[in-house]
Amino acid sequence: MNAALALTAPLVAATLVVLTAVAALPALLLASSGPRPRNPPLVAGAGAPLLVVRSGGGRWFLNGQPIAHQALARVLRQQRGAPSDVRLQASAQLTAGAVSSALAWLRRESGGAVILDLPVGSR
Repeated sequence: MNAALALTAPLVAATLVVLTAVAALPALLLASSGPRPRNPPLVAGAGAPLLVVRSGGGRWFLNGQPIAHQALARVLRQQRGAPSDVRLQASAQLTAGAVSSALAWLRRESGGAVILDLPVGSR
């Protein structure tokens, strides 16, 4: 019986090592990949994006600063052809129609693509 026990002990040990390695593999793979941006820039080497926020009350903000509707339109027209992208962050209080209208207006004024930058926790 000692001979059978002597043969099974290394087999059990090897099985435990393999099972532990297989169980740890997904965690190791996830930890090795660095953070990836949600929305890649429109153009490689692009300038700083214009972050436009539309509040629930209808106010506009550009890069964190409040801005009038006409002034924002002027800034967007000046940026036409520039290698920066425009990102819209809309308030959760806005309806889908209001967000769609804001996107359409930003595209018209900027003359280019506008990225809808959704919050991380949204679906």
